[in-house]
Amino acid sequence: MHPDSDSQQSRVTAGRSGSLDAAAGSAPRVGIVGAGRVGTALAAALRKRGLAVEGPVGRGEVPAGCDAIVLCVPDSEIAAASETVVGAGRLVGHTSGATPLSAMAATEKAGAALFGLHPLQTFAHGAGPEGFEGAGCAVAGSTPPALEFAAALARRLGMTPFEIDDEGRAAYHAAASVASNFVVTLESAAESIAAGAGLEPEAARALLAPLLRRTVENVAEVGPSEALTGPIARGDHATVEAQRAAVAEAAPHLLDLFDELVRHTRVLAAAKRGEADAAKPTMRTIHTIHELRRSLARERRAGRNIGLVPTMGSFHEGHLSLMRHARRDCDVVVVSLFVNPTQFGPNEDLETYPRDEVRDTVLADAEGVDILFAPPLGEVYPEGFDTRVSVGGLTGVLDGEPARRGAGHFEGVATVVTKLLNMIEPDVAYFGQKDAQQALVIRKLVRELDFDVRIEVCPTVRESDGLALSSRNAYLSPEERERALGLSRALRAAEHQVAGGEHDAAAVLAAARAELDAAGIEPEYLELRSASDLSPVERVNGSTLLAVAARVGRARLIDNAILGDGI
Repeated sequence: MHPDSDSQQSRVTAGRSGSLDAAAGSAPRVGIVGAGRVGTALAAALRKRGLAVEGPVGRGEVPAGCDAIVLCVPDSEIAAASETVVGAGRLVGHTSGATPLSAMAATEKAGAALFGLHPLQTFAHGAGPEGFEGAGCAVAGSTPPALEFAAALARRLGMTPFEIDDEGRAAYHAAASVASNFVVTLESAAESIAAGAGLEPEAARALLAPLLRRTVENVAEVGPSEALTGPIARGDHATVEAQRAAVAEAAPHLLDLFDELVRHTRVLAAAKRGEADAAKPTMRTIHTIHELRRSLARERRAGRNIGLVPTMGSFHEGHLSLMRHARRDCDVVVVSLFVNPTQFGPNEDLETYPRDEVRDTVLADAEGVDILFAPPLGEVYPEGFDTRVSVGGLTGVLDGEPARRGAGHFEGVATVVTKLLNMIEPDVAYFGQKDAQQALVIRKLVRELDFDVRIEVCPTVRESDGLALSSRNAYLSPEERERALGLSRALRAAEHQVAGGEHDAAAVLAAARAELDAAGIEPEYLELRSASDLSPVERVNGSTLLAVAARVGRARLIDNAILGDGI
C-alpha cells in the first residue's frame, strides 16, 4: 500500500497529482481479461476515453502487447487468471472489491506491480460505458506508482478514487453489498409481499420503483436518519403489527427478514428522536417455536445468559417488575405472552380474560425486553396434543381442591411451564409471590424433572392502598375495588397479631376473617399452611403462609403473606 496514505484525505484523493500517462510512464495499452458485464463495459469506457485497449479476452487468454492488464473475473478465479498473465504486463490489477492484492502474488513474483480498481457501481442488464461516470472507485497499489496508476485510471473513467487497504476490504465490500445487492433483495421481498394485495410482480415493480428512487435520492440528500418515514418513525406500533400479520400470511418465509428490519429501523428512529439509548436494538415479537429457538441459539453461541418471564398478558406493574428483575440479571430477556387454556376450569373466564397484545408490546419494549414470545394456540398445543404434566403433593389443597379450581388447574400450569422451559431453555425464570402455590409447584417441577434453570420468586407488587396487582382487577367496578381491599387488610390484621406475639393459628385466622367480614367478602379459602410444602399448621412460625382467595363481583382474587419471625 502507499506509504503516505495514512489519512482519510489522502485515501480519498489518491493519485490526484499524476496523469494516467505519467503514472504508466507513457500512454498505456490496457488489456482486459474477462468478457462479462464489468469487463465489456470497462473496455468500451476506456476506448471511449481515448486509451488503447486489447480485449476483453476470455478467461485463460492473454491480451498481447499491453502495459497494464485488468482482470475482470470472479473473485475465485483471480489467482488462476493472474498466473496465466505472468510476464504479460508490468502492471496487473483486478476489479474485485473483496479480494486482496495478494491473490495476484504470482505476477508480483514475476516483477509486475499490482493494483486494484473496484468501481463502486452496479453493472446489471447490459450497463454501458457511461455507467462509470460519477461513481466512486476503490483503488489500491502494491507500490506508489501502481496506486497512482489505478487512481488516474479511475479519474479517466469519470470516477472519484479512494484508497482501501486489504484490512478494510471486507467491511467496505459488505457496505457496498448492503447498499446494492441487499436493496435488490428487499425489492424482491416487497414484490412478494405485495402479492398479498393482489398485485402481480410487474405491476408491483412499476408502482414501487418511483418510491424506491425517491427514497434513495432522499438518503443521498439528507442522510438515512432524516430520510426515514413511515409507521416506525411515527411510533405507530399497531400499524407495524398489522403489517407483520400481513407478511406472515402473504410471505411467511420473509417474516424473519421483516422482524430484523423492524428491529433495526426502530434503532434508527430512536436515533432520529435523539433518545439516549438509541444504540440498543428494540424488542422482537416472535410467534413460532422454530423462530424462537433459532434466535436464542445465536445468543447462546455468543455466551449470553437468558431470563424468562412467563405471562398471560394484560401487563400491569407486577409483570413489569418481573421484567426489570430479569433485565437487571440477564443478558437476554424473553417474555412469553400466552393465555393458557389448560389452566382454566369449565366455568372460568377464559373467553373474557383481558387481552391487549398491542399495549403489552409497547410496555414490554419500554422495559428493555429483547424478545416477546406470543405464540398462537396451535403452536403450543398442536392438533392431537394429549400430554399432561402432573406435580403431586402440592396440588390437592387451596386452589387445587376439586371444589375450587381443581388439580387440573395446576396440571395446565405445569404442562405449559414445562413446554416453555423446553422451548426457551432459560438460565433463570421469574415468577411472582402473589401466586405462591404456583411458585411452589414450579420449584418442585424444576427440581424433580432436573431442569437446569434457577427459579426466582419476586415480591408481590401492590397498589398504594395495598391491593395486590392482578390482570383480573380490570373486572372490578369502583365499589368492588374498594371491597377488594378487604383481602390485603385481612393479611395485615394477621401480621399485626403475629407481631404482637400471637402464634395460635385459630386466633390469627380469626383476626383476618374479621376484616373479610367487614368488607362483605366470603372467602373461598383463608388458610394457614407451611410455606415450604403447604401442610396444615397449628402455630405460626417463620415459614407460615397465610393464603386467601375470594370472588368480588366477576373477579376471582388471590393474595398471601408469609407470617412469623422464625419462632
